[in-house]
Amino acid sequence: MKIEGAWKVEMLGPYGWEYISTAFMQGGRYLGGGVDHHSIGSYSETDGTLKVRARVTQHGTLRTVFGETKKKMDLRMEGVFDKDDTILGKAYPSGKKKLDVKFRLTRLGDID
Repeated sequence: MKIEGAWKVEMLGPYGWEYISTAFMQGGRYLGGGVDHHSIGSYSETDGTLKVRARVTQHGTLRTVFGETKKKMDLRMEGVFDKDDTILGKAYPSGKKKLDVKFRLTRLGDID
């Protein structure tokens, strides 16, 4: 699977999959954003497992994520390839493995 490109980011909430942002991965760099936040970080892939580390900055309306309402938080995401264009996994606040949210990335296309 080609990781570099644009991705739709969804998180599983109480009412199903919720569209959170659009992410761009290229050359080990992870950039994402939505209406009220942006993310800057890095990614790596080993043996079909994607790992992302990013700093999420909320602006505008702050949302409660992982039980906390913060303007900035460090996030880890770990997922595996599910289909040709989908990655499934869990997102964690850095330093806390017990709190997690399921995520789904769907490849939207190339960015070049």
